[in-house]
Amino acid sequence: MHILYLVNALDSPPGVLLDEAARMGARATQIDTVNGRDMETGEARGVPGAADGFDALVVLGGVMGVYEAERYPFIEESKRLVRRFHDEGMPVMGVCLGSQIVASAFGAPVYKMSEKLEEDEEWGFVPQTWEAAAARDPLLHDVAPGLRTMHWHGDTFDLPDGVTRLATRDACPNQAFRLGERTYAFQFHLEVTREILDGWTTLRAKALDLPRAEIEKLIKPQIEASLVAQEDFARRVMRRWMALSD
Repeated sequence: MHILYLVNALDSPPGVLLDEAARMGARATQIDTVNGRDMETGEARGVPGAADGFDALVVLGGVMGVYEAERYPFIEESKRLVRRFHDEGMPVMGVCLGSQIVASAFGAPVYKMSEKLEEDEEWGFVPQTWEAAAARDPLLHDVAPGLRTMHWHGDTFDLPDGVTRLATRDACPNQAFRLGERTYAFQFHLEVTREILDGWTTLRAKALDLPRAEIEKLIKPQIEASLVAQEDFARRVMRRWMALSD
Protein backbone atom coordinates (compact mmCIF):
# COMPACT_ATOMS: atom_id res chain seq x y z
CA MET A 1 0.00 0.00 0.00
CA HIS A 2 1.31 3.45 -0.92
CA ILE A 3 -0.08 6.40 1.08
CA LEU A 4 0.30 10.03 0.03
CA TYR A 5 0.57 12.50 2.92
CA LEU A 6 0.02 16.19 2.18
CA VAL A 7 1.96 18.00 4.93
CA ASN A 8 0.67 21.57 5.15
CA ALA A 9 2.92 22.72 8.02
CA LEU A 10 6.29 21.31 9.00
CA ASP A 11 5.31 21.50 12.67
CA SER A 12 2.27 19.29 11.92
CA PRO A 13 3.82 16.08 10.54
CA PRO A 14 1.89 12.80 10.18
CA GLY A 15 3.13 11.50 13.53
CA VAL A 16 1.18 8.44 14.67
CA LEU A 17 -0.58 8.14 11.30
CA LEU A 18 2.75 7.66 9.54
CA ASP A 19 4.26 5.47 12.23
CA GLU A 20 1.34 3.05 12.29
CA ALA A 21 1.19 2.85 8.50
CA ALA A 22 4.92 2.04 8.40
CA ARG A 23 4.46 -0.58 11.09
CA MET A 24 1.80 -2.18 8.88
CA GLY A 25 4.21 -2.24 5.94
CA ALA A 26 2.84 0.66 3.91
CA ARG A 27 4.98 2.91 1.71
CA ALA A 28 4.72 6.66 2.23
CA THR A 29 5.26 9.78 0.17
CA GLN A 30 5.19 13.08 2.06
CA ILE A 31 4.82 16.34 0.16
CA ASP A 32 5.54 19.69 1.81
CA THR A 33 2.73 21.53 0.07
CA VAL A 34 3.72 25.06 1.08
CA ASN A 35 7.26 24.75 -0.27
CA GLY A 36 6.40 22.30 -3.05
CA ARG A 37 8.93 19.58 -2.31
CA ASP A 38 9.20 15.88 -1.67
CA MET A 39 10.09 15.57 2.00
CA GLU A 40 12.27 12.49 1.50
CA THR A 41 14.30 13.52 -1.54
CA GLY A 42 14.08 17.30 -1.25
CA GLU A 43 13.17 17.50 -4.93
CA ALA A 44 10.59 19.95 -6.21
CA ARG A 45 7.17 18.31 -6.12
CA GLY A 46 3.73 19.83 -5.87
CA VAL A 47 0.33 18.35 -5.13
CA PRO A 48 -0.28 15.68 -7.80
CA GLY A 49 -3.01 16.23 -10.32
CA ALA A 50 -4.10 12.59 -10.15
CA ALA A 51 -4.14 9.65 -7.77
CA ASP A 52 -1.89 7.57 -10.02
CA GLY A 53 0.64 5.49 -8.10
CA PHE A 54 -1.08 5.90 -4.74
CA ASP A 55 -3.64 3.86 -2.82
CA ALA A 56 -4.80 6.35 -0.17
CA LEU A 57 -4.56 10.04 0.78
CA VAL A 58 -4.02 11.81 4.12
CA VAL A 59 -4.36 15.62 4.23
CA LEU A 60 -2.89 17.13 7.40
CA GLY A 61 -3.16 20.35 9.39
CA GLY A 62 -1.78 23.85 8.97
CA VAL A 63 -2.18 27.41 10.17
CA MET A 64 -3.77 28.71 6.97
CA GLY A 65 -7.48 28.80 6.20
CA VAL A 66 -9.25 27.15 3.28
CA TYR A 67 -10.55 30.63 2.40
CA GLU A 68 -6.91 31.74 1.76
CA ALA A 69 -6.61 29.77 -1.47
CA GLU A 70 -5.29 32.76 -3.43
CA ARG A 71 -2.33 32.95 -1.06
CA TYR A 72 -1.89 29.18 -0.86
CA PRO A 73 -2.45 27.53 -4.26
CA PHE A 74 -2.05 24.06 -2.79
CA ILE A 75 -5.50 24.38 -1.19
CA GLU A 76 -7.44 24.21 -4.46
CA GLU A 77 -5.01 21.58 -5.75
CA SER A 78 -5.62 19.50 -2.63
CA LYS A 79 -9.39 19.84 -2.97
CA ARG A 80 -9.23 18.56 -6.54
CA LEU A 81 -7.05 15.65 -5.47
CA VAL A 82 -9.42 14.75 -2.62
CA ARG A 83 -12.27 14.54 -5.13
CA ARG A 84 -10.18 12.37 -7.46
CA PHE A 85 -9.30 9.87 -4.72
CA HIS A 86 -12.92 9.83 -3.56
CA ASP A 87 -14.30 9.34 -7.06
CA GLU A 88 -11.88 6.47 -7.63
CA GLY A 89 -12.97 4.78 -4.40
CA MET A 90 -9.65 5.21 -2.57
CA PRO A 91 -9.48 6.00 1.17
CA VAL A 92 -9.18 9.70 2.08
CA MET A 93 -8.51 11.11 5.55
CA GLY A 94 -8.52 14.82 6.39
CA VAL A 95 -7.16 16.02 9.75
CA CYS A 96 -7.84 19.53 11.12
CA LEU A 97 -7.13 21.80 8.12
CA GLY A 98 -7.36 18.58 6.12
CA SER A 99 -10.91 18.02 7.37
CA GLN A 100 -11.80 21.54 6.27
CA ILE A 101 -10.27 20.89 2.84
CA VAL A 102 -12.37 17.73 2.53
CA ALA A 103 -15.52 19.61 3.54
CA SER A 104 -14.77 22.39 1.06
CA ALA A 105 -13.94 19.89 -1.69
CA PHE A 106 -17.55 18.75 -1.55
CA GLY A 107 -19.13 22.18 -1.46
CA ALA A 108 -19.33 23.13 2.23
CA PRO A 109 -18.24 26.57 3.50
CA VAL A 110 -15.28 26.90 5.87
CA TYR A 111 -15.05 29.91 8.18
CA LYS A 112 -13.66 31.21 11.44
CA MET A 113 -15.42 29.74 14.47
CA SER A 114 -16.13 33.23 15.78
CA GLU A 115 -18.33 33.98 12.74
CA LYS A 116 -21.09 31.62 13.90
CA LEU A 117 -20.15 30.35 17.35
CA GLU A 118 -19.44 31.90 20.72
CA GLU A 119 -16.00 30.27 20.76
CA ASP A 120 -13.12 31.56 18.66
CA GLU A 121 -10.78 28.59 19.14
CA GLU A 122 -10.55 25.03 20.45
CA TRP A 123 -7.27 24.09 22.09
CA GLY A 124 -6.20 21.15 24.23
CA PHE A 125 -7.60 17.69 24.87
CA VAL A 126 -11.38 17.94 24.90
CA PRO A 127 -14.08 15.23 25.09
CA GLN A 128 -15.95 14.08 22.01
CA THR A 129 -19.63 13.25 21.80
CA TRP A 130 -19.95 10.38 19.36
CA GLU A 131 -23.05 10.29 17.21
CA ALA A 132 -25.17 7.13 17.04
CA ALA A 133 -23.73 6.53 13.56
CA ALA A 134 -20.26 6.07 15.07
CA ALA A 135 -21.42 2.83 16.70
CA ARG A 136 -22.02 1.43 13.20
CA ASP A 137 -18.91 2.92 11.61
CA PRO A 138 -16.10 0.53 10.58
CA LEU A 139 -13.44 2.81 12.08
CA LEU A 140 -15.18 4.07 15.22
CA HIS A 141 -17.59 1.38 16.36
CA ASP A 142 -15.77 0.66 19.64
CA VAL A 143 -14.56 4.18 20.49
CA ALA A 144 -14.73 5.08 24.18
CA PRO A 145 -17.51 7.53 25.14
CA GLY A 146 -16.13 10.98 25.88
CA LEU A 147 -12.67 10.17 24.54
CA ARG A 148 -10.53 13.29 24.83
CA THR A 149 -8.85 14.27 21.57
CA MET A 150 -6.35 17.01 20.85
CA HIS A 151 -7.54 20.22 19.22
CA TRP A 152 -5.88 23.37 17.99
CA HIS A 153 -7.96 25.25 15.47
CA GLY A 154 -9.89 28.47 15.02
CA ASP A 155 -11.81 27.49 11.87
CA THR A 156 -14.75 25.18 11.36
CA PHE A 157 -17.06 24.12 8.53
CA ASP A 158 -20.59 23.22 7.58
CA LEU A 159 -21.31 19.65 6.55
CA PRO A 160 -21.38 18.80 2.85
CA ASP A 161 -24.56 17.26 1.49
CA GLY A 162 -24.88 13.53 1.93
CA VAL A 163 -22.33 13.00 4.71
CA THR A 164 -22.74 11.10 7.97
CA ARG A 165 -21.68 13.09 11.02
CA LEU A 166 -19.76 10.92 13.46
CA ALA A 167 -18.76 13.25 16.29
CA THR A 168 -19.88 16.58 17.71
CA ARG A 169 -19.29 19.13 20.47
CA ASP A 170 -21.46 21.99 21.70
CA ALA A 171 -18.68 24.53 21.11
CA CYS A 172 -17.95 23.30 17.58
CA PRO A 173 -20.62 20.90 16.29
CA ASN A 174 -18.96 19.37 13.24
CA GLN A 175 -16.10 17.27 14.60
CA ALA A 176 -15.98 14.27 12.28
CA PHE A 177 -17.84 12.95 9.26
CA ARG A 178 -17.75 10.24 6.63
CA LEU A 179 -18.68 10.65 2.98
CA GLY A 180 -19.48 7.40 1.26
CA GLU A 181 -17.53 4.43 2.59
CA ARG A 182 -13.90 5.59 2.44
CA THR A 183 -13.66 9.38 2.85
CA TYR A 184 -13.26 10.64 6.43
CA ALA A 185 -12.72 14.04 8.02
CA PHE A 186 -11.55 14.59 11.61
CA GLN A 187 -11.37 18.12 13.01
CA PHE A 188 -9.23 16.92 15.92
CA HIS A 189 -5.55 16.00 15.70
CA LEU A 190 -5.33 12.22 15.44
CA GLU A 191 -1.68 12.42 14.49
CA VAL A 192 -0.15 13.99 17.60
CA THR A 193 2.75 12.50 19.52
CA ARG A 194 4.46 13.79 22.64
CA GLU A 195 7.20 15.25 20.43
CA ILE A 196 4.70 17.13 18.26
CA LEU A 197 2.92 18.46 21.35
CA ASP A 198 6.23 19.62 22.82
CA GLY A 199 6.76 21.75 19.71
CA TRP A 200 3.20 23.05 19.82
CA THR A 201 3.66 24.12 23.44
CA THR A 202 6.45 26.43 22.33
CA LEU A 203 4.44 27.68 19.34
CA ARG A 204 1.39 28.46 21.47
CA ALA A 205 3.47 30.32 24.02
CA LYS A 206 4.88 32.48 21.21
CA ALA A 207 1.42 33.02 19.70
CA LEU A 208 0.01 34.20 23.03
CA ASP A 209 3.22 36.01 24.06
CA LEU A 210 3.38 34.01 27.29
CA PRO A 211 6.20 32.16 29.01
CA ARG A 212 6.43 28.59 27.78
CA ALA A 213 6.11 27.37 31.37
CA GLU A 214 2.58 28.77 31.58
CA ILE A 215 1.42 26.82 28.55
CA GLU A 216 3.23 23.70 29.72
CA LYS A 217 1.49 23.95 33.08
CA LEU A 218 -1.86 23.85 31.28
CA ILE A 219 -1.17 21.16 28.69
CA LYS A 220 1.13 18.74 30.57
CA PRO A 221 -1.62 17.32 32.84
CA GLN A 222 -3.84 16.88 29.78
CA ILE A 223 -1.08 15.04 27.95
CA GLU A 224 -0.49 12.74 30.92
CA ALA A 225 -4.21 12.00 31.24
CA SER A 226 -5.22 11.66 27.59
CA LEU A 227 -2.39 11.12 25.10
CA VAL A 228 -1.96 7.35 25.51
CA ALA A 229 -5.67 6.71 24.98
CA GLN A 230 -5.74 8.99 21.95
CA GLU A 231 -2.66 7.32 20.44
CA ASP A 232 -4.23 3.88 20.86
CA PHE A 233 -7.40 5.17 19.22
CA ALA A 234 -5.50 6.81 16.36
CA ARG A 235 -3.51 3.66 15.62
CA ARG A 236 -6.70 1.59 15.56
CA VAL A 237 -8.40 4.10 13.27
CA MET A 238 -5.40 4.15 10.93
CA ARG A 239 -5.28 0.36 10.63
CA ARG A 240 -8.98 0.14 9.89
CA TRP A 241 -8.86 3.03 7.44
CA MET A 242 -6.00 1.38 5.56
CA ALA A 243 -8.03 -1.82 5.36
CA LEU A 244 -10.73 0.06 3.41
CA SER A 245 -8.46 -0.08 0.37
CA ASP A 246 -8.69 -3.89 0.20
